[in-house]
Amino acid sequence: MQQIFDSVYRFLKWISETTGYTYREVNVIIYFIIIPAFLFFLISKIYKKKYIIIGFSILVILALFIIPDFEVFSEKLFEMSVAFLNWFKVFGLNYEQASVLICVIIPVLIIVLLFYLYRKTKIITNELL
Repeated sequence: MQQIFDSVYRFLKWISETTGYTYREVNVIIYFIIIPAFLFFLISKIYKKKYIIIGFSILVILALFIIPDFEVFSEKLFEMSVAFLNWFKVFGLNYEQASVLICVIIPVLIIVLLFYLYRKTKIITNELL
């Protein structure tokens, strides 16, 4: 688990250094915008409802216009995320373990499931044609 945590941390730090965004801004962008956008995209493909991804995109755009200072917002949201992940100590997980479970393993499992469902619905649709 520690190796996964360290690899993800280094990758996010690299993105931060490359883009000029802070580590916490990159973290918020990846985990609160990009990953959910990808999940909503897959869901909208499965259900053939474009309004799902369009609605999410509009929500993100509106939020970005409403948030006066994205860096300050990211700092607060990151701190809340750390507090949430530290809460998993009640289950015997430290911060790094909870981070890997909640931020890596669960999203990967959801993406795999959604890809499976997408392929399954695509196969069923092709069979019906």
